[in-house]
Amino acid sequence: MALEDVDYVTDLVKENPPGTDAISEGDNHIRLIKKVLTQSLPDVDQAAATIIVSGSAPTTLVRGTIWYDTGNDTLKINTATTSATASWVEIGADAPWSTSPAKSSMFKVHRNGSDQSTTGSGTVDQIRWTNADFDLGSEFTLWTSDDDTQSRFTAAAAGKYFFHGNVSEDAGGGADDDLYMYKNGVLVAEMHDFATYDSSYGSVKRTLQISTILDLSASDYVELKYRTEHTNTDILGAAISTYFEGYKLV
Repeated sequence: MALEDVDYVTDLVKENPPGTDAISEGDNHIRLIKKVLTQSLPDVDQAAATIIVSGSAPTTLVRGTIWYDTGNDTLKINTATTSATASWVEIGADAPWSTSPAKSSMFKVHRNGSDQSTTGSGTVDQIRWTNADFDLGSEFTLWTSDDDTQSRFTAAAAGKYFFHGNVSEDAGGGADDDLYMYKNGVLVAEMHDFATYDSSYGSVKRTLQISTILDLSASDYVELKYRTEHTNTDILGAAISTYFEGYKLV
């Protein structure tokens, strides 16, 4: 009798039983099939859908069937409410199995200990971020020489993003000091801090903070800028004092 001793579906020998086996041995094969099915599918306690791996859409009309479209490298699910027509919907890039930058979009940048001089007298200055603690989605362009195209975050995917900036001054006076958040070159959030100054104070050193949530499309960019009405104010370069961070919420 050709009866294999196996536990799972992939171990079954499709050639068994041969036609020469006695009919009386049939019950042994039936019990083997039952054992293999129950051990291979231990969690199936109701009707179950399957995962299809193919370059073309499956012909199945079962709602809940998952299709890995090898032609487009995407994962889709049939959401049809009727059994007449399948409705294949792509499962979003933020699903746990995705490895796209969109799902791991997170950064924190700073100036690595180097103070930055500002123009002052009401001029808005680009904060020049030169170092990153991390940039999981490779979406932040650090500053090397160009204020117009560098020192900015550029979204790889559409979504809602949280941003926070912290800027500490090395010295200052009685002036209106501001932080500005820009999206695609347009001001979208701001904070103002005005200190009443007396020469007996020596100087006024302030820490400015700004946070906001932005709705971004892919390729939208975000920048943090600083303005002071005082003259010759330096921004502290310490990574714990001046930094810019953000991440994708959804």
